[in-house]
Amino acid sequence: MLKNAMRFALPLLLVACGGGGANIRVGEMPAGGTYHGVWQSPQYGNMHLCVTGSHVVGDYQKDERTGSLQGTIQGDVLRFQWEERKEMVVGRPSVNRGRGWFRLKIGQDNDQYIEGEWGHDDAETGGGPWNGVKMRRGSPDRCMGSGANTGGDDDGYGDDGFDDPDDFDNGGSGGGSSSSSGGSSGGSDSGSYDEDLEGLDEI
Repeated sequence: MLKNAMRFALPLLLVACGGGGANIRVGEMPAGGTYHGVWQSPQYGNMHLCVTGSHVVGDYQKDERTGSLQGTIQGDVLRFQWEERKEMVVGRPSVNRGRGWFRLKIGQDNDQYIEGEWGHDDAETGGGPWNGVKMRRGSPDRCMGSGANTGGDDDGYGDDGFDDPDDFDNGGSGGGSSSSSGGSSGGSDSGSYDEDLEGLDEI
């Protein structure tokens, strides 16, 4: 009887672990930290993010690709949906969509950094890293969404449950490590990506 029960329980466990949502450990937002601003990402170029309350809307541009994102902040973590258009042939853009997450950290140089990951469709992980550093000068002016730059109302963001506390693991603080279905960790020391992004904030 016990052997049969284990035989049925194992597939259920694998299904539960195979979902697209990452198990993100949420810490406190660092003092002085905010996602609002202009960011430079080695993977996705120039990003403008606008914050209204806990909601974020923004866009990014690099080479032939342009994209938009929207999501919700809890603690130091931003979970978002993204949509990207890439036009390799004039008049025939390809469109991709997915989800992802960022964690905001302040480096030893006092610059603000985001470290995260993206996934396709309903997955928040598995697509690759998405990192960035906040520019020391400039204000976001390309954000997509009415009222995002001026502190307008929160209607129309379409968060699709990102602000549900059950989606987050509040077991840690101060930007502790995070695990995901893809086996990646979001809690590595900020020094590793400080070096990778050094100088981007002065462009």
